[in-house]
Amino acid sequence: MHNRLSRTRATTLLITAAVFVCISGCTTQATTGVSLVDYTSVSASSPPHKLTGLWAGPHAGGTFYVEIFEDGDLRTCLSAPPYYRAMDGKYADEALYLEDGTRIEFQPAGAQRITIYSPPGRPVTTLERGAPSLSASECQGGADDVQRKLSHWAAQ
Repeated sequence: MHNRLSRTRATTLLITAAVFVCISGCTTQATTGVSLVDYTSVSASSPPHKLTGLWAGPHAGGTFYVEIFEDGDLRTCLSAPPYYRAMDGKYADEALYLEDGTRIEFQPAGAQRITIYSPPGRPVTTLERGAPSLSASECQGGADDVQRKLSHWAAQ
């Protein structure tokens, strides 16, 4: 009987601890709103002049655009029609931080290219320097159109 009571007590204690850990983790994530990085705590810094401008390259079956501004702000857009996704971001600590909490590391690969890496440090794609083009504008326009449609559907 004593052995059975100890097992029951141990099981109850283990379940209580697991529930507490789960609730703590869920509460922390919900209250901070952080997915990977606390975007609001990142301060943009001016990038080296050689990094400013528009960069583009293949990614996820489409084209990924990154435009880095002199003040450290940036905007990105993934164009894989009919999918478009635009996000603002910041340059800081030699990395790109996106508003969804993503941190993108990169390395220059010559004067006209940068290679971006996934969080584990694997190369994802190489972006090439380009002048602002119709394609980047179309991506931004496509992302805006998707947002309008989503807002319309959500309102119904």
